[in-house]
Amino acid sequence: MPRDVTVEQADIVVDGHGFTITRIPTATSGSWFTVHDACEIWAAVAIDDLSGEVLGWRNPPDKLQAEIEQAIKAAFGLPVQL
Repeated sequence: MPRDVTVEQADIVVDGHGFTITRIPTATSGSWFTVHDACEIWAAVAIDDLSGEVLGWRNPPDKLQAEIEQAIKAAFGLPVQL
């Protein structure tokens, strides 16, 4: 049965490229963050909301992966792992 889920969005800029990030909460403490622009959804990253640990990527980018992860954490106020 369909249910209503509230998602959040934020815009980030990494290396001069603008992306929209959509946060999709999961049943656990983590969320999926889709990385997309005006034309397509091209990646998703799972991040633990409590620790900031990156749990995995779907279609990870060849470049700028760490920079995108940090920008997502900053935009959504997630902890940054040292």
